[in-house]
Amino acid sequence: MVDLQTTLLDPAQTVWARVIGFLPVLLSVLIILFVGWIVVSIIQKVVTRFLKLAKLDTLSEKVGIANVLSKGDINYTLSEIIGVLIYWLLMLVVVLAAVNALQLNVAAELLHQVVLYIPNVLASVFILVIGIFLANVVANAVRTTVATAGVRQARSLGQFTQVIIMLFAIIEALNQLKVDTSIVELVIKAVLGALALGAGLAIGLGCKDIAARYVSQLIDSFKTKK
Repeated sequence: MVDLQTTLLDPAQTVWARVIGFLPVLLSVLIILFVGWIVVSIIQKVVTRFLKLAKLDTLSEKVGIANVLSKGDINYTLSEIIGVLIYWLLMLVVVLAAVNALQLNVAAELLHQVVLYIPNVLASVFILVIGIFLANVVANAVRTTVATAGVRQARSLGQFTQVIIMLFAIIEALNQLKVDTSIVELVIKAVLGALALGAGLAIGLGCKDIAARYVSQLIDSFKTKK
């Protein structure tokens, strides 16, 4: 005859004891997630509000960052994007704390590596933002200077300068992300060579008219003196 105590009751009691023993851990995890979510949400709102008051969005419009975001169909301001990034970065830390409470060592180690990678992501984003800023400022300066000199290809030269600066910024951002950029650098060098050739032709064609006008003026002045 089957011993019900051994086959059914004892295993059931063991499972029940484990469930009861796990409840405090589960409760602590839920508390960590809930409290962490509230704190992180408050921090996100405070940071976003502070950046808006600091006129970061106005600055992003002036340097062209807002224009880049709109072209990429990103319907958020720079302040809101930074707020969202901070939210998810801090939530990763909260989730890591919750996983540690569950004593899931493999998952905790994986999340720990993700958290350690965060500074690289932030540095990469910072480099891209600075790159966009410098690319727009220098491109505008080149465009204005060349246009003042009478070269008709001023707009193309400005865009050429902007592309070069952005390419260097992208390479450096990828390096911060520990991405092998050797192939990318080869492609960029080829592109830069083609762009340099095009820019040289553009400058040559533009300077041809300027040189012709200058020589004509010299000849006219020489004839007048005679």
